[in-house]
Amino acid sequence: MHKLSITTLALALGLAVMPLSTQAAKENSAKGAVSSSIEESAVNGKSAAKSAVKDTDASKAEEDKVSLNNATAEDLSKALSGVGLKKGQTIVEYRTDMGPFTKIEQLQEVPGIGPSLFQRNQSRLKL
Repeated sequence: MHKLSITTLALALGLAVMPLSTQAAKENSAKGAVSSSIEESAVNGKSAAKSAVKDTDASKAEEDKVSLNNATAEDLSKALSGVGLKKGQTIVEYRTDMGPFTKIEQLQEVPGIGPSLFQRNQSRLKL
């Protein structure tokens, strides 16, 4: 009797035979591609989520700002550090007399509002 190898037998039966090491390499390659794709999606998802959070934080920060051109004296006194109702009223009177502010820096022209008070509240102001 002749000894037939598994490869010869498989070929005779019309079956494709691949060495085990080649099969394992292909399976690992496929798993790696899927794993890489999943990792990439996770990273992109985190980036998108971080971006959405930043956008939300930025819009919330803008909403928290007080408008120099629309706020009441009470609004200004609540929103600004070192500004009470009296200084808030002074800001409103200045705005009424001089017209709307065109730059946030113009707040320093209001009597009683110096550079340090302005700097302390600059991030809380909008036009």
